[in-house]
Amino acid sequence: MQKSEIHRYAMRLAFHGAPFSGWQIQTRQRTVQGELTNALRSLTKEDTNIIGAGRTDAGVHGKNYVAHFDVLNEFDCQELSFKLNRFLPDRISVYEINKADIDFHARFSALSRSYSYTLREKKHAFGNDLVCNYTRELDFEILKSCSELVKNAKNFSAFEKKGSDNTNSICEIYHSLWIRKDNSIIFQIRANRFLRNMVRSLVGTMLETANGKRDFNDWQSLLKGGERSDSGNSAPAHGLVFMGVNYSKSPFDGRETAKY
Repeated sequence: MQKSEIHRYAMRLAFHGAPFSGWQIQTRQRTVQGELTNALRSLTKEDTNIIGAGRTDAGVHGKNYVAHFDVLNEFDCQELSFKLNRFLPDRISVYEINKADIDFHARFSALSRSYSYTLREKKHAFGNDLVCNYTRELDFEILKSCSELVKNAKNFSAFEKKGSDNTNSICEIYHSLWIRKDNSIIFQIRANRFLRNMVRSLVGTMLETANGKRDFNDWQSLLKGGERSDSGNSAPAHGLVFMGVNYSKSPFDGRETAKY
């Protein structure tokens, strides 16, 4: 371990969102960022802070999440990963830690982020903590048509949590698709940014459209902008997973990127 100025490290990790009140540190709440910060400070003996690729809501999972932190001392990446995994709770797992350029930023260097939402059309006894059981009849072709329109939309104000502090509701969507896989229906989406509660409200409103509760013309109108009260209920948090993030200079040779 050598003394120096500031060393930046990038971390690739996963977390099961059930026991946490989201990613971001909150007073008197258990969060992923809080657990990682406490673990890092205990192991490095430094007053470091960890910065994530984006904020996730309570109960949302991260399969391929990225964060960074700064320290004054250099550390062996493999050894630090090993010690963190022994220190952290079972619902957080560190895949790898790599040295990063000082100008790398887990959040601001991101070009895009990816999420998936998984539904099962039949009730199952196992795995219900990671998928949403949805037993109402759905028109899958309407779901696909809904997702196609998302790619051309820009203003997602109708799907943004009320009271958010964003200066605008404009997002660039690069991928939006419903697929069938095994016994599940999965919504995949990748964008330059996401508004608070955006993916869950998109999914909830698409489901209302595909089960006949909402007219397709209404869906088209919502994608031009509107109030959150105009769109449907948010889909439950436990079906949503942060799947990856894209950077122009990857600290992990692209392993942090989703496959869509």
